[in-house]
Amino acid sequence: MLNQAKKLIIQQLWRNYAVDLLAVSRIQTALQAQYNEVMRWDHFALIDLPGPYTGIGPLSHLFTQLDYEVCGRDYLAEKQNDFVWLAERCVETQPAENALPQVVVADFRREALVPEVRKIIDIYACQSKPLDMEHLSHLKKRLLSQDETAIHELLKVVTHYLQGRDWPLPTVKEFLTVKNSNELLAWVLVMGRQVNHFGLAIHLSQKFKDLKTFNQFISQTLDIPLNKKGGAIKGQFEKGIEQSSTAATTKSILLADGAVDLSDRFIEFVWRHPIVPVNEKPRLWKDYFTGFVANNADNVVESLYTLST
Repeated sequence: MLNQAKKLIIQQLWRNYAVDLLAVSRIQTALQAQYNEVMRWDHFALIDLPGPYTGIGPLSHLFTQLDYEVCGRDYLAEKQNDFVWLAERCVETQPAENALPQVVVADFRREALVPEVRKIIDIYACQSKPLDMEHLSHLKKRLLSQDETAIHELLKVVTHYLQGRDWPLPTVKEFLTVKNSNELLAWVLVMGRQVNHFGLAIHLSQKFKDLKTFNQFISQTLDIPLNKKGGAIKGQFEKGIEQSSTAATTKSILLADGAVDLSDRFIEFVWRHPIVPVNEKPRLWKDYFTGFVANNADNVVESLYTLST
């Protein structure tokens, strides 16, 4: 029952993310029509405000209740951004194409923020409602005892918590004050903890030999612009992972007292290199590099910046 609930939750998060993100349907349709391929998820990411009831702590707890476990953590100093990645328990021995996506959860080091930004963030983060940990634990126990009615209850609780922000919209002045110091934090202040991107596992493709070829398909065939910060491809073979991402489109968002331009979510493309001997064919999830590299992430996440192109 827990596995069923977990898959339904991730599918719903994907639907919520993809429903009005035009590039997703364009890529999906083209891959199916031209190559008879489906998109496979590598990971998805959520960023929260730092606060008494928000941040990495509650997000990590939520996914550990779904049988995920923390696998690593790192820090983007320029963005004051801590992040943690989690993978499904016992995923190591699963075929790579069957594995559920990893989850990257992040927040910001409150003490590293400049005082005027910290003051604004405190005002809004303190208005967030705490995640009901006891209720989550109770639902998990019901699932483990094969109570099918708990599946949709858990789905509702999790997707509601991750649908965006549960604090009020800031004023334009507050938003700009935060943005001038930390653009990523300003995005989260407005858009909340909703999924900001899904990463697709391009290394599992049968048709593309490397990420460069796939990027050509995206940028030249589909005419979808890529984030060029740090180069179109971030990372290299020696690091175990290469990543690229779409340049987010900008849209007007109405705040408490006026509108601002803000980037929409984006799509990431991931190429994980095998770590098995060269004479062996990678098959399992653990046969590939499974971590994340901070320098890559630092550039990829700037797809959420309004000048990411």
